Amino acid sequence: MRNPGTITLGDVIVHMLDPRGAGLTRSQRTLPLSEELADYFAAHVRNSLEDGSAKAATFKAIEDDAVSGVCDGLLKGDIGLVPGSRTLARRLYDIMAKDRRISAGDLVVCFYQAANYPDRCLALLKIDPSRVFRHTTLTDDEGRRYVGFEVEEEAMPTTRERLQKCAFVQPLEPRPDYDMLLLDRQAGMARDVAKFFADDFLGADLTFDARARTRILYGSVVSARNQLSDVISRDEQAALDRAIQGAMASDRVDVDAWIDGLPLPQEAKERIETVVAKNLPDRKFDLDKSAAKSLTKRRRFRGDDGLKVEMETGAYRRLVHDVELVEDDPGRPPYHRVVIHTERWEEVTW
Repeated sequence: MRNPGTITLGDVIVHMLDPRGAGLTRSQRTLPLSEELADYFAAHVRNSLEDGSAKAATFKAIEDDAVSGVCDGLLKGDIGLVPGSRTLARRLYDIMAKDRRISAGDLVVCFYQAANYPDRCLALLKIDPSRVFRHTTLTDDEGRRYVGFEVEEEAMPTTRERLQKCAFVQPLEPRPDYDMLLLDRQAGMARDVAKFFADDFLGADLTFDARARTRILYGSVVSARNQLSDVISRDEQAALDRAIQGAMASDRVDVDAWIDGLPLPQEAKERIETVVAKNLPDRKFDLDKSAAKSLTKRRRFRGDDGLKVEMETGAYRRLVHDVELVEDDPGRPPYHRVVIHTERWEEVTW
């Protein structure tokens, strides 16, 4: 779901949720979309999907009378967008009405198709109003005219402003590794305030903990390195090795910034991004230090016919002096020639 490419919107419906003001206003039909409106909502969907703060999440259970069941029915076409979204709006409104600290806003529910992914998905966007300064012409006490500003409290945020709470749900049959990308910028606030969207409304938990993210990230970048071994130079391979070790030694990683900073050709960076994004949609997260240390303590290599070589990570550059893809015989497949310098080479039993 990450890096969606061009976003094509399907039907869009908007409901107003203002428990301490206008109350609940639920639309009875979808929104007639002008090209400008379609671009506006598509930009918010794309920007939020690409936001590094969004994380993979999973419904605790798929139940017909829960938000998870409504989302499942919407995606399968068993529930229409108008009645289904009205149910979602009522659920969210009732939660908001119980806590005065939750800001009023609109619930936008829409289908969308991302160019880089085959499935039609469902977006749930809570859009909070922004304060906007508008030009106005005023006159002072001496009758002199000047241009001033008025504050409009209920304006929709521009596409340059980041939304606070969104969920992007993918088809739930067959059940995927994760159900949605969840963006919740209040996750660091007091739990009783922040939990209303992810917990009370969606009934969702984050899919991966720090240990799982650490293991998946390391496995993904090592897999990508293997794919690039015959594409990038030996010096570039060494630089990538150092970057992987450096990332795994960090307390926290920003995957996008890490890949962007690699001293590699753009094509190689894109290959790494593709492999990582396929396995791990989370982009900014803390690493599990124990798992990272265990994963990077040794390097392990596998060849044909059960060949295995294992060594301490710090000894790799001292022991392995050359890895070369050889294509010297048209009658046989290319093979790797590996030069290892070791004073001892003994057969052992395990």
